[in-house]
Amino acid sequence: MTKTALRAGIIGLGPIAIRRRPAEDVPAAIQKAMEAAECGRFTPFGDPVFASHALAISQIPEIEVAAVSDLSQTRRERFRDNWGAIWPDAGRFDDYREMLAAGAFDIVVVATPEHLHAEPVVAAAEAGARAIFCEKPLATSLADADRMIAACNASGALLTVDYTRRWTPLFHTVRNTVRSGAIGDLSTISVANGGSQAWLFRSGSHLLDAMVFFAGTTPVKCWAHLEDGFGDWDVYRGSGGGNTTERDPGASGYVIFGNGVRASYSYVKTTAESFREVAITGTRGYISFRLDGQSAQLCATDPDDAYGTVEKTLVPSQVRHSGIEAAYCEIVDNLAGGGESISSASEARKSVQIMMGFLESHQRGGQLIDVPD
Repeated sequence: MTKTALRAGIIGLGPIAIRRRPAEDVPAAIQKAMEAAECGRFTPFGDPVFASHALAISQIPEIEVAAVSDLSQTRRERFRDNWGAIWPDAGRFDDYREMLAAGAFDIVVVATPEHLHAEPVVAAAEAGARAIFCEKPLATSLADADRMIAACNASGALLTVDYTRRWTPLFHTVRNTVRSGAIGDLSTISVANGGSQAWLFRSGSHLLDAMVFFAGTTPVKCWAHLEDGFGDWDVYRGSGGGNTTERDPGASGYVIFGNGVRASYSYVKTTAESFREVAITGTRGYISFRLDGQSAQLCATDPDDAYGTVEKTLVPSQVRHSGIEAAYCEIVDNLAGGGESISSASEARKSVQIMMGFLESHQRGGQLIDVPD
């Protein structure tokens, strides 16, 4: 390990933490459909998406993995098999507390199941980690989210949440276009997907974060209806982990943001996989795109012709770093010079607010309620 590299420790060694290839762990049918649709999930701009933390870190000379932790011996051995040649001296622990006690870490990655983020984040902050990169969602309750944020504020740790698309060129191209006034005043946002992985607290939280990202402010009201079989969900009751869990509901919902923007959410298992469609409308037009796509379509009234329209394909500029790799570059820069993450904990908390609001609204028969704060 070089003397100048930032020391990283990884807690939780599932596929998102240690897989070597972007397509690894993705069901063949979904992979084939996505490739046929050229949606760009795996190769936007001709470059691979770095679909795991270890894979991204391996591309960044400023960071080296110093240790990893997981309860599963099989997963610890898989890390050794996948990455031992690159980080031969990385320690392997079954208890993350022992890992944190064994050495000082600049960066701690928390890639445990979604309902098990709070304790490792708090422990990493208390152990002196300078930056913590937590998988999404931030937490499955507001109490846990607030406890994590408080611990990091107290220690001075930078807490970043892995909403990977916040570091993609398409997201910023679309948001900059909206902010330029190209479609007039922002009015509505619609996000939709379907299929067997319609999970509100896992993949669905990406859609919620997209709503938050483009709305640009705090959610204030919401309503929702969960899919059948989740009538007991007044709190998160899932087991987390793996891509076969059924204990996470699909949902249809609606959010009103503080600036008046209205957003609709649809992600239920009884609809076909739709590659996470996003539509953003304003007073003069709209922009539509796939969450993992390479471009977006703009259609708006022509400001110079009352009866004309402007249609345009928005293609982002190529960048050297994108997605999760760019997230690590941002962490390196922020540790060196300060600054807040584009996917900060305060931003990620808004998605937790919406998820909690969806559960509460469902319990109230789909009533429009104040988003929990």
